[in-house]
Amino acid sequence: MSLETTLKKNCYLGFTLLELTMVMFFMALIAGLSTPFVMSTLDRMELKTSARKVASTLRYARSEAITSKKPVVFNGDLTRNQFWITKVDTNKSPKIKFLTDPIRLTGYTNEGESNLFRDGKFTITFFPQGNSSGGLIVINIKESRNVGSYYDISIDPVTGQTKIKKNK
Repeated sequence: MSLETTLKKNCYLGFTLLELTMVMFFMALIAGLSTPFVMSTLDRMELKTSARKVASTLRYARSEAITSKKPVVFNGDLTRNQFWITKVDTNKSPKIKFLTDPIRLTGYTNEGESNLFRDGKFTITFFPQGNSSGGLIVINIKESRNVGSYYDISIDPVTGQTKIKKNK
């Protein structure tokens, strides 16, 4: 084989600019189409995590009321999307926890009350015997996102037990 044929073969190795451009275009197209699916999955995971965080705080409030033998109050604010615990006879400032966007505290109902709360605020009191004032807290993804699932966190007034239920 001569030197000239070897040089001609080596000239055609590699990719053209058109081929590289097409590959980049298809990669961008696939990434653009898959992004909404990934984002909705991340929102659902954050919703589940937030529901567990609220339920854990409720369980902590119940156990604190039992061990301290004093009522403990779980406070929620629907408009500010936050919740905290206060002990009845202490002057400590509470540690306020926020739910991150797009997760929202969307509702609270109590058997004795029919959605009567001021400025979006509600309370659930846990008593030293383990019982509570009860209620149902609803956590959802902000309405602008079109995901239909949400979580109900129910607090039994007799036992004070907290249960999480996923709804679709």
